[in-house]
Amino acid sequence: MKKSLNIFFAILFFIILVVLVIPMISVYLKAPMLLSGYSSSFTMQFNSQFVILSLVLLCICFLFYRYGKYWRNLLKTNLILSVLFCIAQIYFTVVMFSTAKKYNTQVSFSQGLKSSEEPVKPTETYSYLTIYNEEQHIDVFRPETKSSGPTIPVILVHGGAFIEGNRTQVGYAANWFKDHGYTVFSIDYPLGKEDRHNWQSAVNSVVTSMGFVVKNSKKFNIDPNKIVLVGGSAGAALVMQADLGLRKGFAQSYDSPQPPAPAAVIAIYPPVSLSELWQKIDEKKNIDLKHAARKYLGGSPTEFPQRYAQLNLIDQLSEGISPTFIIAGEIDHVVNVEATRKFVKKTEELKLPVSYVEIPYGEHVFDANSNAIAGQIEWNKIGEFLKKNHLEN
Repeated sequence: MKKSLNIFFAILFFIILVVLVIPMISVYLKAPMLLSGYSSSFTMQFNSQFVILSLVLLCICFLFYRYGKYWRNLLKTNLILSVLFCIAQIYFTVVMFSTAKKYNTQVSFSQGLKSSEEPVKPTETYSYLTIYNEEQHIDVFRPETKSSGPTIPVILVHGGAFIEGNRTQVGYAANWFKDHGYTVFSIDYPLGKEDRHNWQSAVNSVVTSMGFVVKNSKKFNIDPNKIVLVGGSAGAALVMQADLGLRKGFAQSYDSPQPPAPAAVIAIYPPVSLSELWQKIDEKKNIDLKHAARKYLGGSPTEFPQRYAQLNLIDQLSEGISPTFIIAGEIDHVVNVEATRKFVKKTEELKLPVSYVEIPYGEHVFDANSNAIAGQIEWNKIGEFLKKNHLEN
């Protein structure tokens, strides 16, 4: 019986270690998202937890190897795998701390042991637009502490490849901004389908939501001239499109007043060039999202060059840009991070107010755990960005 249990646990730990080590190696090698997209939690979302786990597994495997009598080769293999896993997790954690130092921000290993907070509930909900016979809603999150003067409004725009998602996907963002005294608005927008392409209606809906907030500024007790747009992934593209579209004239409000350009834009892993992204998909360097592009834009860059040209943000910088904070993952295989780097380089050449942070080994949604070291870097830098641009409450 004892022998059977020992063999059982040896096999069990071998399976566990293989499941942990293979994805970890894929991230280290910066492998395609087919594997590493699901592995980013090993390096980004749970750094602190996995360092502790790796030490525990190392101790267990060492004790099994020292005192075990059966299947010695398997016990030795488990020990080697546990050492590899431990070294790798410590390495990734050191990289994250080095990244925090590079960007001059403080992070905490112990905070990384916490899980993300549950998203707060909205205080009220309104319909701000009806389009395609569908009502588009806006959730409002008012700050806990009432301000004597107008607060700064933040509009959150969800991701989902322009074809999925809804306003309830606020994650940690609503919590952070509400806790810091902002009035937060999270919006729906029309999603792309086979028979309707939302490449214009999505960004126009964002602009319409801005107009709705401006029109009701007294009701919400906000400063209409200090709107901050925040989006992730597709939502990041839309908030940047709204800013540049208001300046270039291709983004229009449907039935609310045409708002001013935003006071600031926060774009989390944005796709800044959809035509280059299509090319990367053809080269098998990015996850295939052509089905989403067809619903969003109607087809390929060859079929609709003007649509792609309008939404390639790097080509829309001639009229300037609002102060913009961009954060991206180094090995993001959903959006094309190389295009993001080119975008940032062009803004530097044009001396435009863009701040950029890149997370090493970061895949798409590397910040799903806001308490992880990568999440701490992100939100610390967002706070610094807002302070720098005098957008604190």
